[in-house]
Amino acid sequence: MTLSSLLVCVDEAAVQMLRRVLEELGIQVELCPDAVRATVRLAQDRFDLLIVDCGEKSDVVAILRECRSSRANESTLAVVVAEQDDIREMFSLGVNFVLYKPLSYERVMSSLRAAHAVLYRDKRGKARAPVHTQATIDYAGGEQEKATLVDLSDDGMAVNFGKRLPPASKVYFQFQLPGQTARVRLSGQVVWQDWNGRAGVQFADVPQTSRRVLHEWLQKNLADATKRELAAEAVEVEHSIGPSESSAEVDRHHAANQNAAKQEVQGRDEKARVRLRAEPNNRRGQTRYACRLGAEVYQQGSAVRNYCHLSDLSPGGCYLEMPLAFPTGTAVEITVRTQEMKLRLSGSVKASHPGYGMGVSFTLSSKDERQGVQQLIDFVAAAAESSS
Repeated sequence: MTLSSLLVCVDEAAVQMLRRVLEELGIQVELCPDAVRATVRLAQDRFDLLIVDCGEKSDVVAILRECRSSRANESTLAVVVAEQDDIREMFSLGVNFVLYKPLSYERVMSSLRAAHAVLYRDKRGKARAPVHTQATIDYAGGEQEKATLVDLSDDGMAVNFGKRLPPASKVYFQFQLPGQTARVRLSGQVVWQDWNGRAGVQFADVPQTSRRVLHEWLQKNLADATKRELAAEAVEVEHSIGPSESSAEVDRHHAANQNAAKQEVQGRDEKARVRLRAEPNNRRGQTRYACRLGAEVYQQGSAVRNYCHLSDLSPGGCYLEMPLAFPTGTAVEITVRTQEMKLRLSGSVKASHPGYGMGVSFTLSSKDERQGVQQLIDFVAAAAESSS
């Protein structure tokens, strides 16, 4: 069972110490150099652990707020490096552990070992059984579409939709589990998605009859799934500590496995991008980049500011996550900021999903506007590539 962490830190000495401890605990580390890129990465992927050590308190606050507002990372374990005077404010923002300055190896190891124990317990808390069955789904913008269930627990499941759904979608499912005659009907909330169309769904409303069917099926299938998982982990541990291998050999083997896994992920992502561009219903016909940037949107001619999150960015448009979506056809003005730039764009609403957000097609009438969009895409793409 592999745990992942996002380390946001610019102090080289602190980075070396934190990375050393995390790797000794078997936690994968992704280093992020600044607050803006950290918020982008929190929107793109799930992390089990977030460690923040920023010089500016405002950056720490911004990262923590973004983490807790993100569907994918709202339950991520948060660790902050801080002074003693900042403790109360940090915990009010949802921090789970605080590492006090100046850092020492012993204190960092003690705190992160405790965090590791919590993460391991939570990972084991909801056992999942693998499943492969077709489901019929309905959501804002789609009716009677097909999806494939990948695994199942008593509070959620992994689903392959084959495409990205509107962010934070509520989806209505109907499916029949292998070996069962009764159909399950329930609704769930999409809490994370990736480029391959795979997503995590947390159950929202499950009728009593469907709950009973789920419980019976899980009782029969979880025992076998747990045995297989434990057997696989036993083989991995035995191999990693085998007396016939030297420490250097183990390190080389581990590095080779990491490189192979990275190449597999990159290849899978590229295939997904190619498939996305080739799909007939992909009206934009352009690569889309997952992100989550703070933005403001105005109806054209109005001074009323509406705060939102910009996501699913392409050269021709984006998706704006906001509960009060404008009607289709509405002309809008969008303002988005990063540390390096402030960009103001015009566009029109092409798809409206009340309660979720809206898809916007850009109206780029000048070279500067097109260059501005490309700079924003480059920024988002660089944040993703730096994690590879």
